[in-house]
Amino acid sequence: MERTRRTLLGVGAALVGTTGCLGVEGVEYPDAPEGADAPGDDGDSDDDPPDDGPPDDPADADGDPPAANPALADATRAVVDDAVWFATEYPDAVATYRNAVADAVSTVRSVRETVDEEATITAEQVEEVAAAGETAASRAADALEPHFSPGPRIRARVDPHLDVLRDFASRDDVDRALEELDRMRTDLASIGTAIYVEEEFSRDPIHNRLFRRLLAPLPTDDGERGRVTSGTLVELAVASRGFSTFAHRPYGDELDRDDVPRIYGDAFAPERQRELRARLGPIPQSADRIEELFVAFADRPSAGNRRREAFEGWARELDGVPAYVQRYPDAETAEARLSTALEGGSTEGRAAIDPEATLAGSDFSGNSSATENDTAADGGSEERADVDDGPTAWYRFYHREAEGERYGFDEHAGVQYGYVVRAGEFLLATGFSGDAWEERTGWHGRLRHGWVSGA
Repeated sequence: MERTRRTLLGVGAALVGTTGCLGVEGVEYPDAPEGADAPGDDGDSDDDPPDDGPPDDPADADGDPPAANPALADATRAVVDDAVWFATEYPDAVATYRNAVADAVSTVRSVRETVDEEATITAEQVEEVAAAGETAASRAADALEPHFSPGPRIRARVDPHLDVLRDFASRDDVDRALEELDRMRTDLASIGTAIYVEEEFSRDPIHNRLFRRLLAPLPTDDGERGRVTSGTLVELAVASRGFSTFAHRPYGDELDRDDVPRIYGDAFAPERQRELRARLGPIPQSADRIEELFVAFADRPSAGNRRREAFEGWARELDGVPAYVQRYPDAETAEARLSTALEGGSTEGRAAIDPEATLAGSDFSGNSSATENDTAADGGSEERADVDDGPTAWYRFYHREAEGERYGFDEHAGVQYGYVVRAGEFLLATGFSGDAWEERTGWHGRLRHGWVSGA
């Protein structure tokens, strides 16, 4: 059965900032699975089958672990690849773009000076500026595509002038040709400025294909698609590269400055990264890790008609719902890191999390398919998280933390409950909170629009 948008993840929206206790109205208390560990146990009893690590899945002919959750892996790979590009290659790419435009402007200026000095214009001179524009478009495309499409923008500033220049060059109308060369130079220069780049090729906020990938797959209905893209703000931090930014649709230029929401501080600032790592407990595994990303999905603050109506506050006050991504060299390494992480806490089976069902209140645990999909809790190995005949099964994982959330007494260590899964070479974790899975209602929240719940 094909995975749907709403059944792939249901990544735990319970973690809002760093809060812990959520309301538990309408809570269901399912019976604990037979043989389940107590929070913080180091292992299983001699009488019970182990369930803390991944089941013994058959490897392929080469000894590699089977591909786990390929749809989620593909979607995560697209997000991570683009995020790393913004963190590492973007500065050089936009510098190349601006240099390409500047070189084209320089050629137009040089030709213009020659035409003015010699009081004549030739077809060869027109083709010289045409070639300069095409070279700029090609260089810019090599640097920025497929993330952005600069080529058509450059050609739109060059091609209309070429037709005019060819007409008047054939008549040797120098005065008119000089005027058109000035217009071409001005048009080209206008798209080579830092302000233009910041608006059209922005990485703060990002609103290119990475933003769409963060929300993929977007609804096909235009109205719903618009509501999702205009109503979502994403905080993104590539911790492995020291880079963070926001991703959302920009606010309209026609708005008064005081009507535009003001967000202070960095996206997913380092202190929030440390707080989430603490909640995740043993899930962060730095050995052999290539990339580490933090992503938080929030409602995009609306612009107000008056200053006091527009949002003004720190990034963490947006109450973003976080997901945590780790990338390893290959699926085999990721599988090994998952095993190590799960050994640091306890599992209570695996669950396919359905945001729509949970939001409707049909199953407060998000465990609607646990009965049919979860043989791991009973010591079986038939069920795998990467089967293609049902929704993805995430490990329901919990561990003890240093201090309880409810009472704050050191002698009462708190328990953090969350979800973790491997998808290809990635480990993803989410939903870590002091509230158990069955004590959350509507906990998916804003994350239901994220790629992790829609791949």
